[in-house]
Amino acid sequence: MQQLMSRLNILPNYTIDIAISHNPYNFALTDLFKMAARINKKRQFLFVSTVLGKHLAVRPQVPLLTGSLLALMYHQHLTGQQADATPNVVAALKEGTRLENRMDGYVKLDETTLFIGFAETATALGHAVFNTFQSNAIYIHTTREVLPDLEPFVTFEEEHSHATSHRIYTEQPEAFMQAQRIVLIDDELTTGNTVINIIDTLRKKFPSVKHYAVLAILDWRSEQQQMVFQQLEQQWGITIDFLAIMCGHFSCNGTPSLTKRQPEIATDMAQEITLLPIQQTMEQKLYRSIAENGLVNQQPYLAATGRFMLTSEQHFQQKEALQAIGQQLTSLRTGGPALVIGTGEFMYIPMQIATYLGEDVYVQSTTRSPIYCTGEDSYTITEKLAFDSLENNGVTNYLYNVQSQPYSELFVMVERIAKKEVVAQAVAALQAVSTAKIYVICMHEWEVVAQ
Repeated sequence: MQQLMSRLNILPNYTIDIAISHNPYNFALTDLFKMAARINKKRQFLFVSTVLGKHLAVRPQVPLLTGSLLALMYHQHLTGQQADATPNVVAALKEGTRLENRMDGYVKLDETTLFIGFAETATALGHAVFNTFQSNAIYIHTTREVLPDLEPFVTFEEEHSHATSHRIYTEQPEAFMQAQRIVLIDDELTTGNTVINIIDTLRKKFPSVKHYAVLAILDWRSEQQQMVFQQLEQQWGITIDFLAIMCGHFSCNGTPSLTKRQPEIATDMAQEITLLPIQQTMEQKLYRSIAENGLVNQQPYLAATGRFMLTSEQHFQQKEALQAIGQQLTSLRTGGPALVIGTGEFMYIPMQIATYLGEDVYVQSTTRSPIYCTGEDSYTITEKLAFDSLENNGVTNYLYNVQSQPYSELFVMVERIAKKEVVAQAVAALQAVSTAKIYVICMHEWEVVAQ
């Protein structure tokens, strides 16, 4: 098999050699990712996605269409036929044009399929995959959060991650048991160990499910790691199909020198906060969470995130509410570029709302992943803000490269605010680097509007 070889510089004395073995849509590397160093001794490199809307700002349609492309690939795998929309989706992602195409409910599924997105990075990606199917689809995403009042349906580990434990919570385990196929969605596969951990757990919960699929933007598993899955298929009596937009292998050379001082967590308070209640009520889930330092958040979750499970029917019922919120926020725009900021695992709803805000709108999200920041030439992460998590106080979150764009408005969307003082600190961090008008949209505070 002919492989395309590339060497990318990450930092001085730190490079990565990449061999691409499978690239059916002929994406350039930078169409899908850039490289950075991560502050993690377990793994010191990071593929920074240019299509996820997580660490780097993108148009909101880009991550949604990326999920749709993975869904179309899965549908083609099941049926043997390429969907008519696939070339248009690929062209939109490559060219950054015609992004207005929506793939909601574009294809059908013959069998009830459970889609699982991996936290925190792939919660929106998994939701976008699920969103592409018209019926017979169930979605849930894993979470790093601890909900003491609800027993986890599944727990498993991701050893290399900054936060290793994943949990799946659901109020309707009986609905899960209707699944005939299970599809796992992650942004990137490096070793596949996380997939092994979750499938080993799921096959004991779902003994009747014999067909698994794993969807990813990037698949870097070695031939030896791929053989491990072939052996597990025989050992477990199941099939595990892998579908990725780009596959290959890589090797890092050298050792990163992470010496420059990184920003401290923000402690200043904002001069002024515009806390904007939404005018649209949405279904809530009344569970508290406990952060890693023991702090408790009593505020409710939104049902629309998929954290507790969504069916296709429930998902489409929520579209009208998200569009109404988008219309409310559109009135605040002044014509310049706007950035919608999701928080942690809360990514998909901000993305969907952002698609209704008009032109020149971008999305990204806070993250607990500590990426090394430096002004070295051509390095990916040049600016970094650090502040306490808005939902789970006591966990440091980061936001990257915000000050590199002259935004007119910043819309910070928070599912559940633990303490308004912590929100004020995050806003202060944004005010220190941006002249934009900052709005904080709190999804559990509603504005009463006269009828």
